[in-house]
Amino acid sequence: MTDHDSARGIENDALWLQNELNEALKTIRSLRRQLNKELQRQAETERAQNMTIANLADAGREQVVLRRERDMWRKRAEGNLTPFHVGGLTIDLTPAEVSAIRKAMARLHHPDTGGDAERMKAWNAALDPLER
Repeated sequence: MTDHDSARGIENDALWLQNELNEALKTIRSLRRQLNKELQRQAETERAQNMTIANLADAGREQVVLRRERDMWRKRAEGNLTPFHVGGLTIDLTPAEVSAIRKAMARLHHPDTGGDAERMKAWNAALDPLER
């Protein structure tokens, strides 16, 4: 083997190594593109999951509110409603609601708790006809 053949062999080795390096770089670029696409898909999936969880939480809260309203209207429909006139406004109250109002007003206005006796008498006078 001559110097010329040995130089050609080294030159071929360098070309071969350069080609291998170029192929490796192409593979790396391709893998990076795939990785970026997968990261974008993952981010979109996480966003969609978070939106779904938020929507489910909102739906759950709305359902609780609707159940409360349904139960309130059901109780009103089942109970004997008594009209309560306040000023020019008429409110239909169930016996349980009248009792709850009486208890609340007693806590606020009963003389034993530091409230105004006259105010307590006025509330009792207004609520007494509703419990009959």
